[in-house]
Amino acid sequence: MAEHAHVSEHIDDLASIYDPAIHLAVARRQPDPAMIGFVAEVLNRRCVPCAELIVGPATTIAEHLPEALGGFAAAVTALPGYAEFCRDLELQVAIFTDLFGINAVGLRIATLQGPMCPRFHVDHVPCRLITTYGGRGTEWLPEEYVDRRQLGCADLPLRHPETGDGATCALEPWAIGLFRGEGWLDGSVGGVVHRSPHIAPAQPRLLMTLDFVR
Repeated sequence: MAEHAHVSEHIDDLASIYDPAIHLAVARRQPDPAMIGFVAEVLNRRCVPCAELIVGPATTIAEHLPEALGGFAAAVTALPGYAEFCRDLELQVAIFTDLFGINAVGLRIATLQGPMCPRFHVDHVPCRLITTYGGRGTEWLPEEYVDRRQLGCADLPLRHPETGDGATCALEPWAIGLFRGEGWLDGSVGGVVHRSPHIAPAQPRLLMTLDFVR
């Protein structure tokens, strides 16, 4: 348990995001053996550059994802583990929609070969679900290392997180993370200050996010 973050081994504990003092809820998970090969092949082939679609708890993702994948659909859907991957996406959609009482979410899947958001920042959303299936996970900062007056500046004053003093934390692969944004109401702490990890093209990530639909 880190300050303002609740990390657990149980998916049910993601409901801790409603605690006014919590701005990050994490459920650690072990890799699914049926999906390990699928994730490895997607990263090796870079065959999911980006796919976005609107889904709900009743959506059969295996049927709808190919259209979002476009010309990569045949390669992705033929990989062993595709069905299991889609069912895992459906699980997380069900968790997100049930927690927040909504009927639809924006789902995004992407293979990233560089940092998408390299600077520490706060998302302007109520809450975002982030899962990294392969590669390095999203990095975040405990509140004690943040000066929120400096958010948006080029050099956020931190206690040297790049020098290995332990300030920067990271979401583990396969873990489900609920990241509060600045759109969250009635919290005693602001949105999570986080960033994409700095990676080289040879170290891609397979990232999935869920967002509220505007």
